[in-house]
Amino acid sequence: MTLLERLGGRETVTRGIVDTFRAISRPPHPSGQEGAAADAVAALLSGLGLGTERDGAGNLLCRVPAAPGREGAPELVLQGHLDMVCAAAPGSGWNPQTDPVTVVEADGFLRSDGRSSLGADNNLGNAAVLWLLASGKLRHGPLRLLFTTAEEVGLEGAKQVSPAWLAGAGYLLNTDGFHLGRAIVGSAGGRRERWRAPLDTVPAPDAPAWRITLSGGLGGHSGDDINRGRANPIKLLAALLAGLPGGRTASLEGGAAFNAIPAWAQAVVLCRDTPDLSPLKGALADYRAADPNLRLACAPAERPEAVWSPAFQAHTLAFLNGLYHGVYAMEPAFPGVVGASANLGRAGAEGDGYEICTFLRAGRGELEEELAARHAALGAEHGFAARISGYPGWPADRDNPLASLLERVWREQTGRTLELTAVHVGLEPSVLRAKAPGLVMASTGPDILDAHSVDERAPLAGLADYALLLAGAMEAL
Repeated sequence: MTLLERLGGRETVTRGIVDTFRAISRPPHPSGQEGAAADAVAALLSGLGLGTERDGAGNLLCRVPAAPGREGAPELVLQGHLDMVCAAAPGSGWNPQTDPVTVVEADGFLRSDGRSSLGADNNLGNAAVLWLLASGKLRHGPLRLLFTTAEEVGLEGAKQVSPAWLAGAGYLLNTDGFHLGRAIVGSAGGRRERWRAPLDTVPAPDAPAWRITLSGGLGGHSGDDINRGRANPIKLLAALLAGLPGGRTASLEGGAAFNAIPAWAQAVVLCRDTPDLSPLKGALADYRAADPNLRLACAPAERPEAVWSPAFQAHTLAFLNGLYHGVYAMEPAFPGVVGASANLGRAGAEGDGYEICTFLRAGRGELEEELAARHAALGAEHGFAARISGYPGWPADRDNPLASLLERVWREQTGRTLELTAVHVGLEPSVLRAKAPGLVMASTGPDILDAHSVDERAPLAGLADYALLLAGAMEAL
């Protein structure tokens, strides 16, 4: 009997993973608020007769005994994260702190109802692990299931994991990859920059107010999609406002998160005549192929009481326009993999200040330093100070023995070749490797498209193959 037959066939596997995904996705789980999601996972494990441990950061650990006869196998850690990037469609009313994700199956995809991101990153990998364990059909060795928190805001949960939770294990398989058919053996480091300057305003002049909106962008994951040529509406509106004769800016806001490419931005500007949008219309033509649904609108707005002072407007727009966004360098060791990039992810007024969130990624430290120095000089010039946090890279190793095992399993189960690669995203092995230097680590995942956006979706057809890769690896060690 084949492994797939033991698991009940493709339809049974797919339905089991989707149903488990729905169950663990029901509690809201933005970064830093994963408690209810951890409770849902712990409840599923309790139903299997398994206990869990939780640390002060909310990370969850479950020790799973080996199947009879497999007690001597090396211990495998299966690791994923509980939080999600909560992108919301403008005007949708979706509140990530209180509202669940509405999961929809349509046209062969698992997706949300369009009001929010899906959270397949990383709950779909978690669901596959949990369903396989619940099936009771696997002859696996000893396992540890590790579910971390606050991954999407700088791998913060992984940083708090006790080395004791990893001690003695031989291998760690991370389930946060986005591309089925790949074994990932290295990832980029990340630098989160939160720039802030005091908001300086003056009384608004006696002139008409206009609301300029750029919406409908694809957005996406700032590591996985940064090389796809998609527009950054914040940058585009900042360029328009900087060149608008006589325009006085009252507000400019857009984006959702450090690590999400903005899908929208809007500004309120006061000027005597209808704003000339022709420069922006011309710029949008360059993005039509990569970002076909961009929509530009301009309509009269209620006149605000205050606008940015001339100096604050000049400095803020110059800073926004000067920040780097996009691919900075490619990775020579892995053709087609981005080596360094920057994402201008969010901007807008916060209390008495104006905040801008940027995210730098680099596989090599010297490239991150180049981008960081460029931003630091720009911030000093225009009066913006930054709070910095980040995490290291995970150096790639082509001779990774866990990746070799995964390649063998993938070939046996699907007849296809598994690609060995590094990725331009942050993965928790970059932090966990320092806690257990002898641990052999790799990462895989199901296909996830347009993560961190309201268009996030996962093809249903690949879920059974991903389950076979995980199950085969558990049995092959």
